[in-house]
Amino acid sequence: MNHMTKKRTKLKIIIGFLILMISFSCSRGSKIKFYSLDKDNCVTVLTKDTLRYVIAGDYDKVPDTNFVKLDISKITELGDGVWICWLENQGWDIVVDKSIIIENKLDTVKYRFDTNLPVDEREIPTEIKFRQENCAIFDYYLMKLSPDKGAIVEIN
Repeated sequence: MNHMTKKRTKLKIIIGFLILMISFSCSRGSKIKFYSLDKDNCVTVLTKDTLRYVIAGDYDKVPDTNFVKLDISKITELGDGVWICWLENQGWDIVVDKSIIIENKLDTVKYRFDTNLPVDEREIPTEIKFRQENCAIFDYYLMKLSPDKGAIVEIN
């Protein structure tokens, strides 16, 4: 093998590696389970590219009922999160800000879901409700609770 052939081979390997890295970094894919602190309640959030499923309960795939299917293509990387409050009836109140509901099969008596954060008196979105006791904010950019309270998180 001459010197130029070796350089071309190395260049092809480097380019292939870069393409592989870019393709992995551009696709969103995750399975995250959120549990209430007493572990009596669970929410599974499955994400694949621009689709996200918020599922009531502990699941590895999307069930027939008790889920909401979302388009998350309009959510920025820094704005991507799940805001959750655990309710008394073992239900929950969740926001995935700036998402678009494609399909909603949630039991609306037990579970509340919204696509916008609440707003203050000036119509500015606010997280105050989700910073109270029994609530949590998960930041997808950091892949952790922010602040670290209000839920137990399992990332698979």
